[in-house]
Amino acid sequence: MLQSRGISDLLAAEKKAQELIEEARKRKNKRIKDAQNEAKHEIEQFKSERERRYKGLEQQQLGNRTQMTEESNKDTQIQIASLKNQYDSNKQDLLQRIITLVCDIKPEAHINARIQ
Repeated sequence: MLQSRGISDLLAAEKKAQELIEEARKRKNKRIKDAQNEAKHEIEQFKSERERRYKGLEQQQLGNRTQMTEESNKDTQIQIASLKNQYDSNKQDLLQRIITLVCDIKPEAHINARIQ
């Protein structure tokens, strides 16, 4: 009887140890899940913060790009106006030169032409 009581005590102790191990595993798994959830939450916060900063920088660059485009358009308009003024002022002189060159032909014999 004493021997069967010792075996039953060992079996009970083994069962209790198994329960403790199982409980410890459950706690460990719960801590891991909690840590994973917390890490996911922190990642989402970090991601949203970075996205917000990126959007701010993007807006700032778009603002700069718009300003640069406006300045470029103004410079282009000034250059176009300058070229139109130059065209208008030189148009008559150029036409006169072209007419003079076309109308005043001076016939000359080519170097390779032989006079016979």
